Amino acid sequence: MHQADHHQQGGVGVTVTRHVIHADPAFYVPYEGSDPSVSALFPQGFFPSFGSGLAFKGVAADGALELFCLTDRGPNGEGPMVAAPSGPGLSESKIFPAPSFTPSIGILRVDQAGARITSVTPMQMPDGAPVSGLPLPPGAAGSTGEVPLDESLRYDPAGKANFHAGGIDSEALAWDARRQCLWLTDEYGPFLASIDPATGRMLARYGPGQGLPAVLALRRPNRGMEGMTLDPASDSIHAFLQSPLSDPNDKNVERHARFLRWIEFDPQAGATVAMHAYPLTPADYADGRTGNAKLGDLVALGNGRFIVIEQGEGADGRMFNKLMLVDIADASDIAAYGPELEQDSVKDGAQWAAIRPLRKRQLLDLNALGWVAEKAEGLTLVDDCTLAMSNDNDFGMAARASRVVPVAEADRPLTLWLLRFDQPFSALWMNQ
Repeated sequence: MHQADHHQQGGVGVTVTRHVIHADPAFYVPYEGSDPSVSALFPQGFFPSFGSGLAFKGVAADGALELFCLTDRGPNGEGPMVAAPSGPGLSESKIFPAPSFTPSIGILRVDQAGARITSVTPMQMPDGAPVSGLPLPPGAAGSTGEVPLDESLRYDPAGKANFHAGGIDSEALAWDARRQCLWLTDEYGPFLASIDPATGRMLARYGPGQGLPAVLALRRPNRGMEGMTLDPASDSIHAFLQSPLSDPNDKNVERHARFLRWIEFDPQAGATVAMHAYPLTPADYADGRTGNAKLGDLVALGNGRFIVIEQGEGADGRMFNKLMLVDIADASDIAAYGPELEQDSVKDGAQWAAIRPLRKRQLLDLNALGWVAEKAEGLTLVDDCTLAMSNDNDFGMAARASRVVPVAEADRPLTLWLLRFDQPFSALWMNQ
């Protein structure tokens, strides 16, 4: 079932059509543990969470919309602090109740009957081996330091929940018509990869110091490269970290830096060509901490203009979700700056004051339109008046008190919103 209603907000008119995404039980993710209470809570397994990324595929012969959609690393939940397997001390952990899961690309069909996942393609490494959602080994490029645990809260080097050299935490998706491939971001590295949509095989992967700026290796664990889009007019990929960098020498950076990093990447050359500052306003976030920002995704409108999902824990302690209009024109290239720029921004120093960040203004308050899910993560352009947006429902599961349980009711459905604006996106800029 779906519904549509019209809204006026700040001089912008938009019709919102809401869908709950359905999937055949064959696509559910099998629970691999032996806890009867978990089996009872998830009798079909875990719902396939294809809301982390969206890319418009096209219009089918019968008029249905078709979109590529993306999972993240799979069902997981917060675990306790545990002994570090590679040395002294304690490490954070994640519980993986379905450790054999392979991050996948799906096809989402939207028609008068609703929205449904119609096919699933598990991703592969370049050699054809399945990728995994499990954490990368300690010391590997992109390692988060998280220890994988089974549901009994054990790290077993011989078990299924183990470190995996092919681990990816996929987050955003874009279709590249010129090269007939998909691009995705991977939060572990952070990495940027191209994928053959027919086979799911990885064609190329770029990471910090290898196509991406080395400074991105300072991303906070689980706050890596979240949003990404391809601008066909300029043949460039734009992507950003979802939160400020983490500076090991200054904890205030990840808490209070006034910006997060946005890159412009040339897919033909396989290289980053510029880096910019997406500004964050401390007063917008809980406790004045810009580290509470968790941006979702973005789409390119052409002419250096974008729509961005900005979200995070707001000053009132509640999660907010907004769409922002962003203009890259005249923004400073900060590629030459390391984390000293974040440090200077915390102090409102002269170095930061000389930087021209990206320009942004609010387009829509999604919560005022009825958005209730915590995480808006997939965004794609359908036509010059229409966006599609999805949430990440975490496969319908969470871990509380180190036990696998259903997520909060507001986050349980996997939803798709179609937002059709009363005017083309190009006209929105004339209203500034």
